[in-house]
Amino acid sequence: MLRLELPRYKKIESISKTTPDSISFSQGTIRVGGTPKPIKDFIAQLLMGDTVDYYQDGFGLASLREKIASDLSRKHKISLERENILVTHGALGSITNICLTLLKEGEEVIIPVPNYPSYRNIVHFSKAKPNFVHAFVEQDGQWILDVEKIHQAITAKTKMVMLSNPSNPCGVCLPKATVLALKDLCESYGIYLLLDEVYDNYIYETEFFSGTSLTQSSPFVIRTGSFSKDFSMSGWRVGFTVASADLISQFGAVQDGAICCPSVISQHAALFALEHPELIQPQVHAVQESLQIACELLTPLVDKGLFSYIKPQAGIFLFIKTREEDCELLIMDILDKAKVALVPGKDFGGRADSFRLCFARNPELLRTGMRRLQNYFIK
Repeated sequence: MLRLELPRYKKIESISKTTPDSISFSQGTIRVGGTPKPIKDFIAQLLMGDTVDYYQDGFGLASLREKIASDLSRKHKISLERENILVTHGALGSITNICLTLLKEGEEVIIPVPNYPSYRNIVHFSKAKPNFVHAFVEQDGQWILDVEKIHQAITAKTKMVMLSNPSNPCGVCLPKATVLALKDLCESYGIYLLLDEVYDNYIYETEFFSGTSLTQSSPFVIRTGSFSKDFSMSGWRVGFTVASADLISQFGAVQDGAICCPSVISQHAALFALEHPELIQPQVHAVQESLQIACELLTPLVDKGLFSYIKPQAGIFLFIKTREEDCELLIMDILDKAKVALVPGKDFGGRADSFRLCFARNPELLRTGMRRLQNYFIK
């Protein structure tokens, strides 16, 4: 029997949802107003007919695949075709297809830590083994990815390097030179580089270099994306994969066998969203404002030496260091007494002294939750 451990953030989120008056900063979802109303209005009208009532192509709606390919081609100055795109059940569905297709029992996937905890279970149920490498390190007040640590971790069993960029939970954008170094490293060993880029529209103080363009020049680079953060559509479960046409054909066959096809309703919502890119701008602006609010309200706790953190360059998280060697008991006590849900650092493959806080919340809720944190520590 396959036995997997549910990530802590899922357990904590479940507790939070069943605790009256609880405020959740645990799960990484953008709650600054919900999915834009025009998208919901469009779907409401669509439901009056039978457009979304039946199975569709297991690779995704042709119109949505073409739109994603067109938008990414324009954005990254490349020439993608529909055949380079697979529409999936969220980015996790994308990663699942990839791992089930490419990994064999006993092969290894290098996952730089701190990392998104769900990667671990996907690798496990693909019968492969995660190899956690402490490659995200602090240097001169910034997070960097030490590519040499990844190089040293490669073995004869290594099949893939998997990471998010921008990073969850660190909030760092990998410089172009680092992404290219990863590509060259993986190519030299004939292993795959999987770049999970779900936060690519939430960039604050740096430039973002996407692996999208590299999928055309290298058969070893695969990029995933999602509408969960873009347009606040996490509940709609729509993501996508960008890769060579040959790989997409294989991933799509696996997906067809696993789920038949992604949600048809959600795909039409995603297509409408892409046709109205202006809808995402208020959300991006609101998340940027929420970052400033969170940092402002953390200042008293930082000044007292209780917390320290590196301000994120991108994404929707703060990864905050405490004075505890292991802050899991502290996090659970905060949930119990202050009714604020956070995620202990052990969930991310290391840094037990730290916790993750998702700041992508509406201002009133964010301020209330942050003041509860202040009151918990400052009596």
